[in-house]
Amino acid sequence: MERWVVKAVVQGKTLVLDEALPLPDGTTVTVTVIPQDVEEQRRRELYAQLEAEGLIRVPKTSPDKIPHNPPIAIPGKPLSQIIIEERRKR
Repeated sequence: MERWVVKAVVQGKTLVLDEALPLPDGTTVTVTVIPQDVEEQRRRELYAQLEAEGLIRVPKTSPDKIPHNPPIAIPGKPLSQIIIEERRKR
């Protein structure tokens, strides 16, 4: 059984999904609703507990605030392929 986690917005009796699901129209599904603020609060509490126990360090900058630099394509073989070839030469 496949499962997906998708964010949605409630509009009346309708959930409007942020992204499409690979399911045909008319498919019956079970929905578990976790309001985002509740989920976010649980996550913050868990991180605070783990940090208090010294198991993790929570970064001061939110990951959402860190600029994203998508990978760039470079010509030539993939690095993994070069490494495999080099190891076979030994």
